[in-house]
Amino acid sequence: MARARRKKEGPTAGRILFIDDEPDIVEPLMALARGLGFEARLLENGSAFDATLAAYAPTHVVVDLVMPEVDGIEVLLALSRLETPPRIMVMTGYHWGVMESARILAESHRLADIAWLQKPVDLDRFEALLAAPKEP
Repeated sequence: MARARRKKEGPTAGRILFIDDEPDIVEPLMALARGLGFEARLLENGSAFDATLAAYAPTHVVVDLVMPEVDGIEVLLALSRLETPPRIMVMTGYHWGVMESARILAESHRLADIAWLQKPVDLDRFEALLAAPKEP
């Protein structure tokens, strides 16, 4: 997929909130999202998630599963309490078994429409996820 597209003038495609303690890994994803017309913001610490969620009102949340202080599980639980959660993408560099446990927990809290990404994230896959319609 071509990643050289520039965003069009006018309304944004959405607002993506990245929560990850490794900004070097997230920067290419943020650049891609911005190139597709999204606003993008990074939280390097999940402890500010609740306040940022309310103020920023993201249409998409991309969260690392394993972080110090507030981890991706806690972020997923907070998102499960929303009446209409944003589009969620969870990523990790850990073994897929960790992700499978998180998937089971998320589904038990009515979060079934989650994309699961292995680090390092494939940019073509990430772009395809941003373009895909949200499941009902």
